[in-house]
Amino acid sequence: MGGDTVKRTPHVMITNKRSKMSLIHIAKERCGLDDASYRALLYGAAGIESARELEWEDQFSAIMDAFGKLGFQSWKKEGKTNSRPRWTDEWGCHAAQRAKIEVMWKTCARNKDEAALRSFIRRIAHVDSPRFLNTFLARKVILALEKMMIAEGYDPVSGGRLATAGSLRNEAQKKL
Repeated sequence: MGGDTVKRTPHVMITNKRSKMSLIHIAKERCGLDDASYRALLYGAAGIESARELEWEDQFSAIMDAFGKLGFQSWKKEGKTNSRPRWTDEWGCHAAQRAKIEVMWKTCARNKDEAALRSFIRRIAHVDSPRFLNTFLARKVILALEKMMIAEGYDPVSGGRLATAGSLRNEAQKKL
């Protein structure tokens, strides 16, 4: 009839009932619900009048979705459950060093893609990823790129082409 239908998973018996009941009570307190509002939420979301009547995982999910609409976020959603660091694409050196490395690489490298730059950093600094670069190692990479730029005929300071004897002669002939 044009209405949204909620796709429910088949009934699965609830596991960790005590911890889930505790989470429901924490959500009740954080949302500031009185007893009547809390019971209305339970009945409206899961068809139960008390958290003790919780039997199915989809009931718990529906209750937590209802609390989520009231603004509740569990500590799991805040990312505190996993103590392992999440690796990002961040570099370990200063942002200015990263920018200089990337510009120098794009100026003088034959293969300008990210994978080739990472391989170059691995070869020069002996680290597996740019996120492990400290300022000293980043400086080592910059010095290697400066040498590479000079070999390719670029000025490491300005990024422009270096003046060679042949190019100076050509410019002098153009002026005449």
